[in-house]
Amino acid sequence: MGLDFRPDFSLSADGNDITTLIQRNLISLTLTDNAGNESDRLALDLSWPSSAPTPTKGAVLRLGLGFNGELVDKGRFVVDEVTISGPPRRVQIVANAAPMDNRKQPGSLQTQKTRSWDDVRLGDVIKTVAGEHGLIPKVSVTLESIQITHIDQVAESDMNLVTRLAKRYGAVSKPANGFWLFLKEGEGKSASGKKITDITIELHEVTTWQCRFSSRNDVRRVVATYHDVESGDTKEVSTGTGDPEFKIVFKYSNYEEAKAAVMARAKQVRSGSDVLDITMPARSSLMNLVAEGHLTLKGFGDVEDGTWRNKMVEWSLSESGLQLRLSGDHGASE
Repeated sequence: MGLDFRPDFSLSADGNDITTLIQRNLISLTLTDNAGNESDRLALDLSWPSSAPTPTKGAVLRLGLGFNGELVDKGRFVVDEVTISGPPRRVQIVANAAPMDNRKQPGSLQTQKTRSWDDVRLGDVIKTVAGEHGLIPKVSVTLESIQITHIDQVAESDMNLVTRLAKRYGAVSKPANGFWLFLKEGEGKSASGKKITDITIELHEVTTWQCRFSSRNDVRRVVATYHDVESGDTKEVSTGTGDPEFKIVFKYSNYEEAKAAVMARAKQVRSGSDVLDITMPARSSLMNLVAEGHLTLKGFGDVEDGTWRNKMVEWSLSESGLQLRLSGDHGASE
């Protein structure tokens, strides 16, 4: 690739620079940025000498990634798994973008709680939960004001509660780099509400690609029911027309919750039908690329070309260079 495209990185553990040590012993480094509710992940595979201190569970890693010393801050990751094998001695580390006070409150996101909320905005629930874990809430404007009549958290962790709400309202929910993100899925906006830059990928830039178009998830109409307080009746709300039809079994407390649920379900159905997978050499102009943006294929074919939602961005650094993998779908933004 030449010196103009020499991959580079920096890595610290609990504020101490370990870049040189990692460089000498690196087999591979993989950073995965997910658009869904799964936490972003950093994985290191190292040929590690017994004389060097081994990063331990709970250590906070900070990664910079780029070319020729021009690095993009990829955030903080908490080590939650260390595997050591041999001979020769080999260390594999898995770290996730999780609350920065994770070591002070081990497993707190998974601690089961029982409580209820009545007549509360969705944004207020997220802010309460985030604050309890020392995180700064980032909630999409379109989600923040949704009114919830009643919700129970019965022997359920905060992580599961918020993930359940995210699925109900078509959101992306995950703790990352000191924030709790709760963003509208597929709208292509960052935590600050700014539009994520779309990119165009041409055929000559790609190593391999695969597009799969499936009709298995085709649903033309989604229906939900809710309790109408004024009449006392059970009523329906739907999106789309025709068959096949998907009916959500759960009955919602009001029209607003039911409407949000059918819209979220309809989007999930659309996004699951057509999927995209691309591998390509990384380049400096793509280092700020993040999941939840959109990419446009050009020159691939009549059915492949067009706009796709970017659901996963994966960077893989090894002796063969810095590779980029993109996974997407046709989920529509609103």
